[in-house]
Amino acid sequence: MKVYECSTIDIAPTISRLLKIPMVPPTGRPISEVENYTKERGCKRAVIIVVDSLGYSLYRHFSSVMRNLNEFAEKGLLFKCKSQATITSPAIASIFTGYLPEEHKIYSTADIYSETAKDSENPKLKSIMEWAYRAGMKASVVIESEGAESFRGRIKDFYGVPNSEDILDYDRQITKYSVDALREKPDILALHLRALDRFSHRAENWKEMKQAAKAVDENLGEIFRNAEKGTIFFICGDHAVHGGKKWLKDATEEDVKNHTQNLVALIVGCE
Repeated sequence: MKVYECSTIDIAPTISRLLKIPMVPPTGRPISEVENYTKERGCKRAVIIVVDSLGYSLYRHFSSVMRNLNEFAEKGLLFKCKSQATITSPAIASIFTGYLPEEHKIYSTADIYSETAKDSENPKLKSIMEWAYRAGMKASVVIESEGAESFRGRIKDFYGVPNSEDILDYDRQITKYSVDALREKPDILALHLRALDRFSHRAENWKEMKQAAKAVDENLGEIFRNAEKGTIFFICGDHAVHGGKKWLKDATEEDVKNHTQNLVALIVGCE
């Protein structure tokens, strides 16, 4: 399978180009391979799935157990994607906006509220979902409750799931709300699955991590199955896996390099 390269800040401008969503051009640029891939596929709507901690090396390690995702990659495109931050909030903000962290200045969920209060019209704070909503399109977001509330007044359809110690159940709730959102036929949907990241902090061995990877993959399969024909998916890690010392003990030189460069997996495909 051919592997391409890009940056997480290229996702939002790519979706803007594909769905003709007007936005102030951000720092990222449309991904030409995705534009070529979609030319004759009639992709009319988009779904962004952020899989927390899905580093490129971790994806390669788990591709055999993440069968839904691996099959999707084989039919679509696989990227080594440069993440712009090593923690979740700024990394996801870069995916959603197309800007570098030093430009959007979102380093925590609280920053979304404070930065928006300073300048609600700052284009660097606007996600691709907001640009779509402003253009009269239907946009949905399914994330943790506090983050979801930050979209109040910015888009109409947002779903929040309270943080939970049972992260597998949390992801199942995210998946359920995402399937509900898909039934409403949004032009763009964004969601965030967190089990891999939580397990990377707390698990002691690969067997436990594999359990998380399988659970994430089952959720992805359910979302894929409930998407309408003509939906393009961007399944992307936000940063390389945390707890690198623990997980890289017997890693190859290439895996260590991918981790050091903070490369994540981005899989793009059209249902």
